[in-house]
Formats: sequence, C-alpha cells, structure tokens
Amino acid sequence: MNLLRLLQSISDKPLRKLFAFASASALSTTLVLAVVTIAAQKINDTKEEFVDVPVAGLFLICLLIYVVYESRLVEQFASDIEKAIDKLRMKLIYRLRHGDLWKLEHFGQSRLFGNITQSCKIVSSNSQYLALATRSVIQIAMILIYIATISLVAFLLLTILLVAASYAYYQLGLSLEKCQEELSTDEAKLFECVSDLLDGFKEQRLNSKRSQALGDEFNELSTHTVTTRSELHRQSWQQFVFGETMFNLMLGLVVFVVPIYSPAIRSELVKISAAVLFMVPPVFGLMQSLTVLRAAKAAAGRMMALDSELASIEEQSSAEAAEPPSTNFNEIRMADIEFAYPAPEGEIPFTLGPLNVTIHPGEVLFITGGNGSGKSSFIKLLTGLYHPQRGQLLKDNRVVSPTNLSGYRSLMAPVFSDFHLFSKLYGLGKVDNVTAEDLLHWMEMERVVGINGDRFTRTDLSTGQCKRLALVAALLEKKPILILDEWAADQDAYFRHKFYREILPELKRRKITIIAVTHDDRYFDSADRRLHLEEGQLTELDIDKEDTK
Repeated sequence: MNLLRLLQSISDKPLRKLFAFASASALSTTLVLAVVTIAAQKINDTKEEFVDVPVAGLFLICLLIYVVYESRLVEQFASDIEKAIDKLRMKLIYRLRHGDLWKLEHFGQSRLFGNITQSCKIVSSNSQYLALATRSVIQIAMILIYIATISLVAFLLLTILLVAASYAYYQLGLSLEKCQEELSTDEAKLFECVSDLLDGFKEQRLNSKRSQALGDEFNELSTHTVTTRSELHRQSWQQFVFGETMFNLMLGLVVFVVPIYSPAIRSELVKISAAVLFMVPPVFGLMQSLTVLRAAKAAAGRMMALDSELASIEEQSSAEAAEPPSTNFNEIRMADIEFAYPAPEGEIPFTLGPLNVTIHPGEVLFITGGNGSGKSSFIKLLTGLYHPQRGQLLKDNRVVSPTNLSGYRSLMAPVFSDFHLFSKLYGLGKVDNVTAEDLLHWMEMERVVGINGDRFTRTDLSTGQCKRLALVAALLEKKPILILDEWAADQDAYFRHKFYREILPELKRRKITIIAVTHDDRYFDSADRRLHLEEGQLTELDIDKEDTK
C-alpha cells in the first residue's frame, strides 16, 4: 500500500510502532469483551445481583489500556505520517530545484502544483484512517480467535464468510479506485481550463468566439465531472450497503446456521452473538477507513510517482561534487556549440549553431536578431541552463562539466525576458541597506518601493518597474556577469535612454561584464561588440560600420 511505503521511507520503526500500538489497542478491546462475557455468565450462574469487584477492576484496567494505546496509536501515527510527508515533499522540492530546465519546461506545471500542495493535504488529512484500519483488522482477528475458543464451527463459518466478503468488497474497491482516478483527471482538466481563463482573461474578453468556446469547454468538463462524481458516490454507497449486508449475514449465520452443525452450541449462542456484535465498531471502522483511504492512497501514489519522474529529469550536475562558487573569470568560450529543438516527423528542426564566441571581462556585448532567431536559446546555452548537443562551453580553457557547472553559473546574475521577481531577496544574507537604497534611487524607484529587511515592500507594479527591481536584485548579488534579456523593452523612452547612456556605461566602469539581448538599434553603439543571430546562425558585426541613430 502506498501509505505504508510512504511511512517506510522514514524507517521501519513507524511501521513496527503502528502494529504494536494497534495490537495493544485491539487486544485490550477483546479483553473487555471477554471480561464482560465472564461477568454476565457469573451473574447468570449465581442468580445474584452483585458487583464482582475483581472482575470490575479487570474491566476498568482493560478499558484504561485501550484508551492509552488508542490515543498513542493516533498520536504516534499522525506524527510519523507528517514526517514522511515532509520528507517526500522536501525531496520533490529538491528535485525541482535541481531539475534540467529543458526537461522541466516540457513537464507541465499543473501536475507539480497539484501533487506538491493538494496531494500532501489529502494524505495528511486522511492518513490517520490507516491506523484505524490496522487496529480494526487486528481486532477482528482477535475477536475471531475468541470465538474459536467457544466454537470452532462458528469460527470456521464466520472466517469463510469474512474472507469471501472481503474479496468482494476489495473488487468493489478496485472499481471505485478507477472512478477516483477518472475524477482526478477531470479535476486536473478543470484546473487547466480555469488557468486558461485567468491567464488569458484579456484575450478571451476581446474575442467572443474564444470566450464562448472556453465556456463550452468548461461546461463540458464540468458536466463530465458531475457525472463521474455521482458515479463515485453511487459506488461508494453500494460498497457500504454491501458491508452492512455482510455483517447482518454474520449474525444470521450464528443464529440460524451454526446450531445445525453444532447442536451443543445453543447454550453459547449468546456469547458468540455478543462477540459478533463487538465486531460492529471494527468492521464499520474498517469500511469507513478503506473508503477514505482510497483518496489518501491515490494521492500518496501520485506523489511517489512524481518523485520518480522528477528524478529522471534531475540535472546531472546536481548529483556531482560541486566546486566553490566562482568570483571572476578571464575568458568564457563557446566552441562549436549546437542545439536543435525536436520537430514533428518530416519537418526540419530549428538548429542553433555552431556557435563560436569568446567573452572577456568588462565587455558590453549585445545579442541582436529577429523574433525566433535563437537569442533566448543562446542565453540559456551560455548560462548552462540548456546543455549543448554538440560542442563545448569553456571557462578559462577548462570545459564546463557537471562537476563545475554550479560554480560557473555563480558568475552570472540574470534578468530574463520571462523573469520572476522574488518578493524576498533569497540568498543575499544580510542586505546592505545603503547599497540597496542607492540602487533604488538610481532606478528611480525609491518613492515607489523600499526594502524592509530582505524583502521588497511591494511587487504589484508595472512590468517595467518590476524589471527595474529585478535589476536591483541582480546587482545586489555583486556577480561579475550581468545577463539582460530584452530588459529595456518594457521601459518608457526616457528610462530606456537612461539605461543605455547612463546605466550601462556606469556598470562597465564598475568592470561588470554585460551580455544584453536587445532590439534597440539606435543604441547599438553602446556596446563593445554586437553578435547577430539569424535563423540560428551567429555573426559578429562591426559596430563602427553600423549606422546608429
């Protein structure tokens, strides 16, 4: 079972504790049954109305043992399952942090969000029923053993009926699991549809046909989800009714069938019937647990399956011994690097390269080219986020390999075109407030936002303003190389001019190497070198020969 595998991921101790506490709880409950039966038999034999103090004391002791171990069972199991969930969740986050970008881009975010957040919540909320199910199974087994001490025939007949009923109940459960999986798929599609609506809100408002089609798609998915959920409820109730019917059959078996095969047992029917009635809580507890555990089992299975899938996309460098971060360089070289995007059969794939570029400290390097020419891919190859299919990336004449890739990347502070602005300045430690305030003033953002501790006071800004904050965060890292992908594209004319004529020269004066993707041809003269990409082919153009406006 997936939940047991999840527990086992910590160690074998949680499982041993689970069975130990469950057994103690089940045994104490069975002893309560035995003591009550003995006391009732004693009263019946003596025909006296009295309280047998020793027997009553034994009853209270057994009851106390039950309360202690039942409480410990739930408390210990809850603690262990939360530790197991946390361990798996942290492993998933680790694999995400060390994933290969190319593979991760094709993985799908909805599954990641659903499994890391929602699945964890489902397992955490419902996993305590595994403890209840374990205790119920052991308790049923102990009550059957007690019945065997009274009548072997009753024990055999009840065991056969329970085994047959359990098998039928299990088969009904398999059908329910399939229905649950189908429901999970439907809900994932609904989530994706809602994401399309929110992410593409402006587009659907400007296109009535798209808006209607989106609404129709959601309506179809919602209707199918309602049908699937209704079928899930029907099958769940059907399984519950079956369980109740089997329990009633057990009572009928004791009263109407057992006396036929064992006439001498008639005097013990009350004891056996009482024992069967004592099975009511564990039997129905087991039925309830199995119903609820289906969702937890499926969620745990999805999390562990995701762990295996993420392990397959983990970047090789994450498993290798990493070198200390680099603080400077003498030369970075791309030697015959090639990268091709996969294409449908019969089509020619887009190929970038071969790329042969040498970058020196303190240069201002502009990357130009039309849309789809390969500029962003070039940046990802240069930063080591994409791995070349041919050629080599070298730092100071040493090949950038899995063992030193992390150190190589530590040279660079990027602001990508699809950047994410972190509200918290992760990884900076104690922020230099004076430097931060100077940078905010330089970016003309000091009246809009501040830095409180290691956080920006706000990030709900325009794209251009967010890019300025992203540049502030990048400069606070104090890296020797600054990567800017279309940074000026969202700035107004005034600040674009300031960026090219004031900010870039000052950064160059500070000996920061700048590699910037840009379309602003009137400012090409701000660069030391210009690399132009056209259909994946790289050419270095002489800036002195270019017309600048």
